[in-house]
Amino acid sequence: MAIHNLFVPRARIATFKVQLRIEDLNNVPPLNGLFYVKWRFQDHSGSTARVPVVNREVRWSQTAEKSADIAITKDGALAPCELKISIKQEVYPHVHMAVGALAVNLSEYAQLSGSPRRYFLQECRLNCTLKLSISVEQTGGPDCYEVPPLDRSMVLTDLNDMITNESSARAGRENSSMGNSLSSKQHSAMRNNNNNNIIINGGGGGSSSRPAKSASSVHTNTTRSNTTETSQSRALLPIDNTNVRDLAPFQRSSKKNQKIVDDVFFASPILPT
Repeated sequence: MAIHNLFVPRARIATFKVQLRIEDLNNVPPLNGLFYVKWRFQDHSGSTARVPVVNREVRWSQTAEKSADIAITKDGALAPCELKISIKQEVYPHVHMAVGALAVNLSEYAQLSGSPRRYFLQECRLNCTLKLSISVEQTGGPDCYEVPPLDRSMVLTDLNDMITNESSARAGRENSSMGNSLSSKQHSAMRNNNNNNIIINGGGGGSSSRPAKSASSVHTNTTRSNTTETSQSRALLPIDNTNVRDLAPFQRSSKKNQKIVDDVFFASPILPT
């Protein structure tokens, strides 16, 4: 049991299994030397291997699993359990420089999944981010407590996670829209089937059932028949050019010219006496 939990009743102490996975440090300039991470919470501490910079990244992918006893306050909430992380650069065997630091409250991760998250570093001189996977799973003690909200001021959502979430959301919207269009098509098909299955009762006491045509098809057929009859009646009418001649421009001049032509070509010849 941790020293700060000595004066807390055992009935208000919950035991958790903490899995810490230190993934990588990105956006690192090409510097000489080796980088490593030191971590500590309660009575546990450790460090990663010393790794050089490759393609502006330092990758460890190292896991540590420890247990932690977290007290429950009188208000029914988990007390803070701080995880301290520091990134160091080993320039020479006896020369170490601080790159950045990070402080995380493990109580905030009691009901969260162990998915990786990127964190802004404090007092960082390289402007890089650290990727961690933190899993806090209860193994003993009371389970009636409140978990403090996650401090997202230092959490940076990974770009790959953003792309994945956006793709899944877009696929869900497309599936929902496709389902709506299919449902509308199904409704229209059902309406057409209902219209085709209408039963018409005949006169004279007898009854005869036959599928009735829909109103849209009857209207279309009627319009087509009226159009055909009108075109046929217009084709059989004789053509009268009288009105066209009366309305033609320069009517008087055309009649005068026509009279001259008639006098010249169609007048009876005058025989000599």
